[in-house]
Amino acid sequence: MIRSAFSFITVLILAGCSLFQPQVRPDAPIDLPERYSLYTVEEPGPGRWWEAFGSDELNLLVDTAIAGNFDVRSAWARLKQADAVARQAGADLKPDVEYNAGAEKSWRQTKTDGSGIERSNDETLSAGLTAAYELDLWGRLAALRQSETLELEASREDLDAAVVTIAAEVVTTWIDILSLRRQIDILNEQIDLNRRMLKLQVLRFANGQSDALEVAQQKEALAQAKANLPPLQLEEQVQRNALAVLLGLAGSGNVAVDQSTLPELIALPAAGVPADILAARPDVRAAGLRLKSNDWQVSAARADRLPSLTLSADAVFSSDSLDLLFSNWVATLAASITGPIFDGGYRAAEVDKTRAEAEEAMTAYAQTVAEAIQEVEDSLATETRQAEYITLLEEELGASLASMKASRLQYLNGQANYLDYLSAWTNVQSLERQLVDEKATRIKNRVTLYRTLGGDWTRNLAGDA
Repeated sequence: MIRSAFSFITVLILAGCSLFQPQVRPDAPIDLPERYSLYTVEEPGPGRWWEAFGSDELNLLVDTAIAGNFDVRSAWARLKQADAVARQAGADLKPDVEYNAGAEKSWRQTKTDGSGIERSNDETLSAGLTAAYELDLWGRLAALRQSETLELEASREDLDAAVVTIAAEVVTTWIDILSLRRQIDILNEQIDLNRRMLKLQVLRFANGQSDALEVAQQKEALAQAKANLPPLQLEEQVQRNALAVLLGLAGSGNVAVDQSTLPELIALPAAGVPADILAARPDVRAAGLRLKSNDWQVSAARADRLPSLTLSADAVFSSDSLDLLFSNWVATLAASITGPIFDGGYRAAEVDKTRAEAEEAMTAYAQTVAEAIQEVEDSLATETRQAEYITLLEEELGASLASMKASRLQYLNGQANYLDYLSAWTNVQSLERQLVDEKATRIKNRVTLYRTLGGDWTRNLAGDA
């Protein structure tokens, strides 16, 4: 009988192990444009690209954010959680050994025939070992371990994605602050010039060279320039506050941003925009890993519908004397097979649920890839159009400067009124500030392009987890 049971167990072991494998899926979850591909990357993407700005201040800000940003710290915590879960899943494949120990003492009092009292006591010492091991006949435990291992890898990619995003946001916010400061400087220069022009108009009016309307028009121009200042100052403070939060700080008091001019536009990535750009993006890699993790969950759910075999062993030691404790023992070795007969369709529903979760992961993977391509295409389109727009703005500014000079000359010669000259001058001032803003937008788009490229420069960070 025992020999037959062990023969049956041997057959189960040989038949199981790798019975349920995940379905084979294509590398790309969605049809890709011809210029894109997945997981054929040769160039790992850009490194610490923001260092090309040549600003020690910016480098310090980015490093501070990588170390202290709230989203990055949360991603670290999730990575540690995933690591612990993966280790738990691996532990299920190993035997479980437990111990127990106890001591018991009892007192007894009886009345003897001679009406005396007899007292006695008993002591019992016990100890035991219990071991249990589930044979992974159908690969259920191995599938769960593989699923959690892939989830751990996906969490590491999530950390990389968080760091890439935060680095880009810090650089973008820094550029916004510098752009606003430059616009504030230009506006202050324009306010000072408007004040001087107002004094000149008042003097001309006193000498009968201009009328009250021209003085009023200049006052209006000065008031308009001054009114433009508070919104810019407010936005600068808002951006400084936002930068503080990105660095993991409360309040902008400890944020040092001393630079006041926009940096030069950094070059395009050395490798251009390769066709296999998507392979360097951690968010794409994370989505693909989660799909594989869900597929292994399906395998585990399918295997859970079949019988399970558990081996167990017990050793119990008991004695009324410590030195004889390990001389009195009983050992038991057992094997048990359990399996579902009727569960109301619970396990079948679990298989359906995990398959639906895998399909959801497939859709999320496809969406991530599609959105990644959209970001790349948007950045490339903006690169071209924004450069054209800035060129046209510079031409418009040049034409406005020429128009302002002509209007001033005509005004001084009595051929045009002061309002024409003032309008041309106000237009020049507005274009000067707009040009700074659009140049900043171009730099920020270059930052976005680097972010869309991803890269593996965060791998050293993940290696410390």
